[in-house]
Amino acid sequence: MNKNKPLIYQNREKSLLNFNHRVLSFAENQKIPLIERFKYVCIVSSNLDEFYEIRYASLLEQDMNSKTTYTSDGYLISDLLDSIGAETKVLNDKIQKLLYRDIIPQLEKENIFLITDNKWPVHLDNWTLNLFRNHIQPLLTPIVINESRPFPNIINKALSYLAVLHNSEVPEKKLLSVIQVPHSVPRVYEVPSRIAQKTKSFIFLGALMRHYINRLFPGYIIINSYQFKLTRNSDLFISDDVNDLRIALKGKLTTRNLGNGVRLECSTRMPKEMVRFLGKQHHIRDDCIFPVRGPSNLFRHIGLLSDIKKPTLKYPPFVSFNPLKTCSNSIFEWISIKDRLLHHPYESFDPIINLINQAASDPDVLSIKQTIYRTGAHSPIMDGLINAVQNGKDVTVVIELMARFDEETNVHWSSELERVGAHIIHGHLNLKCHAKMILITRREFNIKTNKFHIVHYAHLGTGNYSPENAKSYTDFSLFTANKDICSDVHKVFAELAGSAKNNTLKFLWHSPKTNRANLIKLIKYETRLAKSSKHGGQIIAKVNSLIDHEIIDLLYKASNAGVIIDLIVRGMCSLRAGIPNLSENIKVHSVIGRFLEHHRIYFFGNNNDPKVFLSSADWMERNLSRRTEVTFPVLDLDLKNRVILEGLNMMALDKDNWKLMPDNNYLKRKNKKNELPAQIKLLKEIATSKIA
Repeated sequence: MNKNKPLIYQNREKSLLNFNHRVLSFAENQKIPLIERFKYVCIVSSNLDEFYEIRYASLLEQDMNSKTTYTSDGYLISDLLDSIGAETKVLNDKIQKLLYRDIIPQLEKENIFLITDNKWPVHLDNWTLNLFRNHIQPLLTPIVINESRPFPNIINKALSYLAVLHNSEVPEKKLLSVIQVPHSVPRVYEVPSRIAQKTKSFIFLGALMRHYINRLFPGYIIINSYQFKLTRNSDLFISDDVNDLRIALKGKLTTRNLGNGVRLECSTRMPKEMVRFLGKQHHIRDDCIFPVRGPSNLFRHIGLLSDIKKPTLKYPPFVSFNPLKTCSNSIFEWISIKDRLLHHPYESFDPIINLINQAASDPDVLSIKQTIYRTGAHSPIMDGLINAVQNGKDVTVVIELMARFDEETNVHWSSELERVGAHIIHGHLNLKCHAKMILITRREFNIKTNKFHIVHYAHLGTGNYSPENAKSYTDFSLFTANKDICSDVHKVFAELAGSAKNNTLKFLWHSPKTNRANLIKLIKYETRLAKSSKHGGQIIAKVNSLIDHEIIDLLYKASNAGVIIDLIVRGMCSLRAGIPNLSENIKVHSVIGRFLEHHRIYFFGNNNDPKVFLSSADWMERNLSRRTEVTFPVLDLDLKNRVILEGLNMMALDKDNWKLMPDNNYLKRKNKKNELPAQIKLLKEIATSKIA
């Protein structure tokens, strides 16, 4: 730590690892249905992969290449790397114990068998042999290492094996062979019901490989084989002087899997000398080598048990409330009556799909403009936009090619839309478009004037245009025909298209121009109120991450002035809460639950006349200064009260709420007997239309 700089910020990487401990607590909770606990383990495993691919890789590069030895929040980089290694080891050990001492044994009591070792019932021998011989072995290419065949490039996160063998003719000479399993080979196989003997049994590829690997080396004697997984730096660097971002990105995607090694996971059986060999081969620090039993890339198996017909082992199913099901009018009439707010996943994502589909087929719709950050490989939204182009609509799509780990999908959709004739705009290389906006222009007949006129309809959201995400992410969607808001949305699209600059917006804030400035203005106003007004000052915010130091510093000043501040921060939080003379009036909560808390909400007391905003932007430097983001007000009083109740108050008092303590650890809230989590309350209330 930097002794010359007071540590008024929590380190973002340590905060992110702390978040994963909170997620893993759901896997440890015996009251959570068993299959859901398995899913939480898979989620944390995936989070750790991404953490090492991006955040840790960045720190490692700083440590090796930078003259700066401290992070921007005052931590010595070398100490931080050591601390991360130790903390990840704790998480890794928890995952292993949960799986093999708790979850898998409990699944077996339910006659569900996850066979991760080569110990299966004898009656499966013929089936497993035929499976390996006919469907796996033909796809594998073992490489025996020698002077003409050097150690191969190991693909990022590939399931790999190191085999020790010797030639039967020269038994004293040991040989090494490497096997990389292609992505096309399934990692798990369900045992057919006809031979499973009234069980649900799944055999993992690792078990089959361990048992039958000798078949890959005819003429050799296998001494042993060991599974391993190498994680590499997966961040993409694109030069800012490229002529065509899509072409440049395609080229980079082919090499993403070959960045510098950052973490190594080896079989718990692998001898130490072989672990050291692999670590040295890939320049992996000792504290980034972890022993792992069973399958790697657990996230690939998150849906493995979804089809199990045992309701007690899963969260109860629910049907999202769809307000359009009881509406006989078109979606445009529905929006024109008043602003509409949907709260996903409690309320259906279908109205957004309906909006695009109706616009695509409506002869009076002239144009559709939309931003896309993430949407999925199979997207009814994109299908609707393609249909709109084919129906003669003018369609403009701002599609962000640099959406991390969705680059390939977005390149595909960009090409498909352009192929049918849509106007395609890509986010600027150093200014990702993360805003969530739709603008539809429609020609309508006005009875009063007896003339046609142009009407705009807008959708603004806090989440992505992904129907799949909308089933498990909490987000707000606003539909509006408000002329001023629609005009602002139109101006933002004009700026993205490069046809306008420095537009003055009436209601919307947008990064990188006005989001930060308006946040600062309102925080400072609450600070002045606390010093001078009987109402004092109040700020409530709900974001996914809070790591922007300028905003944190202003919140500290507001706290010292007496502003009451409640922050609901799901993941990374660099602000330190409850510190005397720094943040005494700030409480930080983190809500982890069945759904991923994803909406961004800003509340300012405003001298007893609250202002409420929804946004695509977290309070991070990148979101406020280096991305295109949109923040929009909730003007309708009823909708504003809904946002405050469902998005803020219920979350701040939630059963699944964690409170950030002054020592940077989180304390789980003590719950009242029979208290339901806020997410479950919302499911019950909205599904029965008490709020909707």
